[in-house]
Amino acid sequence: LKGRGIKALDQKDKGYCWSHSTVMAIMATRARANQPDVRLSAYAVACIIKNYRDEGGWCGLSAKFLAERGVPSEQFWPQQSMSRSNDNPATWANAAKHKTTLEWRDLTRSVWESPMTFDAVMTCLLTRTPVAADFMHWAHSVCLVDPVEIEPGSFGVRLINSWGEGWSELGYGVMRGRKAIPDAAVGFVGSTLSV
Repeated sequence: LKGRGIKALDQKDKGYCWSHSTVMAIMATRARANQPDVRLSAYAVACIIKNYRDEGGWCGLSAKFLAERGVPSEQFWPQQSMSRSNDNPATWANAAKHKTTLEWRDLTRSVWESPMTFDAVMTCLLTRTPVAADFMHWAHSVCLVDPVEIEPGSFGVRLINSWGEGWSELGYGVMRGRKAIPDAAVGFVGSTLSV
């Protein structure tokens, strides 16, 4: 994905990692389908769900919202903007063009409790399915994009973080071992493919 020019989003000082992980998963899904790069606004999702409060959440919560309403491009809701004027019919008409259409998650669990084993994560990644993943040990949510062989027989996951391009390698990093097993996760198999 780095080669495709997918840039990490930046949540700045807000506790919105849980919406950034899912929005970056939609951007990654679009990139893998050779769709045009459209910068999407994770702030739009978090602001509406949390009524503009700076609060944490779960990737499953934002994934549910993305399936129902979608996410607008930064042209309609600038990233990092918390202005209520962004919440208008034109914004949500644009958001409907960027909806989740197919997910991989445990439907028997609530949005805040949808665990995924490491094998299930790797299956998603091997089938080019980005995974939004919550990690309790990190109190953080990130987008997992690729399997990585650390050494023969030892694997980890490449992730896009929501702390901007100044984090690690232009916003990308690798997790391995027990730390790479999410407490909750959603795989993004497909999304509405439009500009």
